[in-house]
Amino acid sequence: MFKVQGGITLIELLGALLLVLVVVSLALPSFASLRQQSQVRSAGMAVYAHLQLARSEAIKRNRDITLCFSGSATSGWQYHINELAHASDCESETLATLVSLTSEQHPRVLLTMAYPEPYLIFKPRRATLTAGHIKVAQQAWAVKIITWNNGIIRTCSEHLLAGVAAC
Repeated sequence: MFKVQGGITLIELLGALLLVLVVVSLALPSFASLRQQSQVRSAGMAVYAHLQLARSEAIKRNRDITLCFSGSATSGWQYHINELAHASDCESETLATLVSLTSEQHPRVLLTMAYPEPYLIFKPRRATLTAGHIKVAQQAWAVKIITWNNGIIRTCSEHLLAGVAAC
């Protein structure tokens, strides 16, 4: 009697491997897009949280808190949230540093601020915040953090970024 051997041939194995490679190569660009979305959302939420922190610290300390920008719209952007001796002078004596964020913490993400000055002052009273926005972007994805004169801070996305409200 002959014994029948079970299993797959080398041709069948190569065919299955080729099929898996084709499926992975089709899915890979979508994973890169998900990664970019995640990086933009993460950086945008960090900026939003820092602005909320600055607002609450101004109220808690009953002092002006200044967010000082540098390198807006460049790959070397950064900002610091400080309690300064002179709120409108980012070069003045720093009484306390609350938080800092740099492009090194969020590589390949571009931060652009749209305010008349390179700083934003949070005062302990309402209706004293400068209106404008900060845009955090990477390629096609972006999150806007909008501030209004009445002290409201909001996030939105023009590109229907998952987890962020539309602008």
